[in-house]
Amino acid sequence: MKGFHSVAKEAADAIENIQKSNVGHRRKRGLYILCSSVGAKSRYQQLTRISYCMRRNETTRLTSASPSRPRIMAVGFALYLRKVLGLILLACNSVPMFAGDDSRIQVTADFSEAEAVVAILEKRHGKQAVTAADWQALFATEPYQRLKQREAAMKRTFTDDDLKTFVLSVDLLSQCAALRSTVAAWKQADLKLDAMRILPYLPPESVIGAKIYPVIKPMHNSFVFEADTDPAIFLYVDPSVSRESFANTVAHEMHHIGLSSVDKKYEGDIASLPDPAKAVAEWMGAFGEGEAMLAAAGGPDVDPVATGTLELKENWARGKRDFNHDLEQVNAFFLDALNGKIQGDAIREKASSFFGLQGPWYTVGYGMAVMVEKGYGRKSLIECMRDRRLLLVRYNQLAEESNRKVGPWLALWSPEILKDVETPSQATK
Repeated sequence: MKGFHSVAKEAADAIENIQKSNVGHRRKRGLYILCSSVGAKSRYQQLTRISYCMRRNETTRLTSASPSRPRIMAVGFALYLRKVLGLILLACNSVPMFAGDDSRIQVTADFSEAEAVVAILEKRHGKQAVTAADWQALFATEPYQRLKQREAAMKRTFTDDDLKTFVLSVDLLSQCAALRSTVAAWKQADLKLDAMRILPYLPPESVIGAKIYPVIKPMHNSFVFEADTDPAIFLYVDPSVSRESFANTVAHEMHHIGLSSVDKKYEGDIASLPDPAKAVAEWMGAFGEGEAMLAAAGGPDVDPVATGTLELKENWARGKRDFNHDLEQVNAFFLDALNGKIQGDAIREKASSFFGLQGPWYTVGYGMAVMVEKGYGRKSLIECMRDRRLLLVRYNQLAEESNRKVGPWLALWSPEILKDVETPSQATK
């Protein structure tokens, strides 16, 4: 069955042929279609409208609501172009109405903490008194209550007075206008659409259920909390982060939520491993950061940091340049853990050093994921997400093949690592 873009290309070719044979008529009765990665539901709605206009022989102009999305424009329809419309409508029957199963997604956003902070800042800016009721409204928000729970789980003290001191700071007051506009912009993001665009990079049995908490808080970090029970994604409200970058970050984190929904089987598969091997197999899951980068981007040929800051882009370029070095660093860490050179907390501390701004868990994980998808297909990559050990094995196969050819040499994972974590026999392709 043909996909939307291949059928749309046939339609475009047909239009071009008609236009070439009837140049004078083209200007009044041409059909112009600009196709991009628009959702199938939106395609269907737009094309149905085109069909309606065509039956009435209307002159119309159809555009999508967002300037960042593709537009379909139609100016008049001649009878001999109806076969073109048939080709296009065929495309709608060639793909699902949605990019994934809508029922697998339960995502909500709660901006109440950020809005309460902005409300207090606006009072301060307007020289109005901040009342006890204002503070109580802030402290009662769900995002703040769960933030306190998370800090307690991390053995960190975080009190109402700590937040109050932060909100009353001169520095935060100076950001009042920027924070207000950032919250307003972020609220325009289509979170469900962001979740749907990563479904093709998740096992079909996975689900995405999460609460998104954009928060204004002293620590400028973002994180996932209680992924196994009541998933929450906390995102620090940063005025330097655009709506597009916010949406990309949400998609990245939702990929983690989706994978965590199917992790029980992998946990069971490695449960009987000796402690050192089990620790290594668990930390192989950290390459999920790179897989999430790929999923949020939408494909291996899309720049995963296109919406990022200059700092992120420079860091990503460094990671690509140092891919072999970084892989060898993680390889050495795995060997040290397996051989008992590092144990317990030392394993966690060393592994955590590979996160960084976007360290090897991101860059090496992304590089391997791209190679597997391009070499073996997305289905193979999703198998690697179900069993994290497979990613290293399949990368090694592709890298060995590449190394036999003329081209840049690629670092490999040590065979003893893959042996000790008992990589499944079906790992090879």
